[in-house]
Amino acid sequence: MYANSYPLLAMAPIAGLAVNCLTHLIAARPLGRKSPYPPLMLGAVCGLLAAASVSLFVIIRDAVGMRDALPLLALNGVAYLGLAFCYFNFVNLTVASLRIRLLEELLDSPTPLAKASLLKRYDTSSVIDLRIDRLIRGGHLVESNGRLRSGKLRFLLVARIFDLLRWIILGQKYCSDLRMKKTSVPRESKETS
Repeated sequence: MYANSYPLLAMAPIAGLAVNCLTHLIAARPLGRKSPYPPLMLGAVCGLLAAASVSLFVIIRDAVGMRDALPLLALNGVAYLGLAFCYFNFVNLTVASLRIRLLEELLDSPTPLAKASLLKRYDTSSVIDLRIDRLIRGGHLVESNGRLRSGKLRFLLVARIFDLLRWIILGQKYCSDLRMKKTSVPRESKETS
């Protein structure tokens, strides 16, 4: 069928990932000063366009019929999005990981830090406070009169996508059990948190 171009078609998602990484690296300095996520998003979009372009190039060059072209484009799109999602999580791990943050703090310190000092800086409540502050600064939470409410819905959208994937992969019973655990938190602890 398209024996000569098949390797190129199969490599389209990987080419998209390469463009994603390169674009992210180039855009990180000018766009990543306030948040690391705009360069990641730009890289993901450019990578998707690159994967689609390579796929379309092969499809047009080999005159692949519409019956095969759409599934091939969809397959390459899904494959690229899977690779881009893995790359995003790899980068996000370095941004959000407490272990990496602790190691960076130790490396930046002119003298060795005591374990008690690190435990004091990163106890449970301070870590939660840091995350809440970061969400407020990013506009994902809005604080008024000491109360928090949702702001930007980007993280909520991502959470709903994960809920859908969890429902598809693990089933309705698992999701119902998980929801029951979330709602069974005592009322007093919900109000104080």
